[in-house]
Amino acid sequence: MKKEALKEFRKPEVAAVAKEVLKRGPVCDNCLGRQAAQVSTGMTNRDRGKALRQMLGAGREPAKCGVCMGIFKRIDGYADAAAKRLAKLEYETFLVGTKMSCDFIRSEESLWEDVGIDYCESIRSELNRELGKLIWKKVKHEVDEKSPDVLVILNLEKDRIDLQVKSLFISGGYKKLVRGIPQTKWDKYRETVEDIIAAPLLKATGGEGHSMHAAGREDIDARCLDWRPFVFEIKNPVRRKIDLRLMRAKIKKSGKVEVSGLSFSDKKQVPIVKSMRHDKTYSVLVEFERPVKSIEAVEGVKGYVSQRTPTRVMHRRADLTRKRRVIDISWKRINNKNFELQIKGEAGLYVKELVTGDSGRTKPSIAGLLGNPAAVKALDVIKIWD
Repeated sequence: MKKEALKEFRKPEVAAVAKEVLKRGPVCDNCLGRQAAQVSTGMTNRDRGKALRQMLGAGREPAKCGVCMGIFKRIDGYADAAAKRLAKLEYETFLVGTKMSCDFIRSEESLWEDVGIDYCESIRSELNRELGKLIWKKVKHEVDEKSPDVLVILNLEKDRIDLQVKSLFISGGYKKLVRGIPQTKWDKYRETVEDIIAAPLLKATGGEGHSMHAAGREDIDARCLDWRPFVFEIKNPVRRKIDLRLMRAKIKKSGKVEVSGLSFSDKKQVPIVKSMRHDKTYSVLVEFERPVKSIEAVEGVKGYVSQRTPTRVMHRRADLTRKRRVIDISWKRINNKNFELQIKGEAGLYVKELVTGDSGRTKPSIAGLLGNPAAVKALDVIKIWD
């Protein structure tokens, strides 16, 4: 033991704290030394406790500890249990945390009330550090205090080791090639874009759940024929290193969804993707109630239109009026009642209502400008602009 440390321990105030701790009843070296954790460096609390006990002539360490209830004698077993569970995972980094029980909290607070907190360290901090060192020796993986792949939790309430595995995030873009499926989970639909992408990813990673975060969404009955950016989250993955090219090929086999530009990502990308506001070009098949002699008047929708929340989505969205810009419009005549329109608009434009007018809730509208009721027969997103 360093002479400097021994000198610090002999200070009256430090020795007085140690004596008070020993008076309270049986205490292990870890708990005795932890009350002087800030007195010296380069020592473990157990070393400090041994030195204080020897300096004060307090005899041997007792078999039982009234402060930690013997937790430090069981710490090797917790490390073994953690290493065994970690061996089943693919990960790069880990960190240890402790979930305290009420008994441990009460015991520590009672001790601090008696002896003070001037030089102490919390039992949680010591357990995290000492258990982390033991696990590191067994698994040889790096510790990451900011964003570990796995958080090892010593759960003192249930006397067990729990693992909290960081989600795996994958960025990319998707195309939806069929109509009739929503982008994300919806009880009314058996299949979604999210489900189709998730199937091979869950199988490859052994994950337990998933969430899809995308830059907007297309209507259920619309196709998306350009790459819509997304971040896919796999929850509690067992494996993190997967072949993304193989995943792309398996998703393509569905014939319903394709993905591109897959890359490993992180949670920070989720709000970035969800806040994206892309202009989009749509292809819209429109049928008018009466024959159309001249359609040129539809150019009157270019510029800003006023759109009140559409009737079809009022049950799940606030009834507001929004201004949205129609950037361009062009058309192709199929017959005297049917046209294929290409409409470029800013993010958030309700294209169906731009066509139909939605009983006057969108102004101006194509149906309104022509004085001819119109119905959207098919809608596709054909370009998502950067």
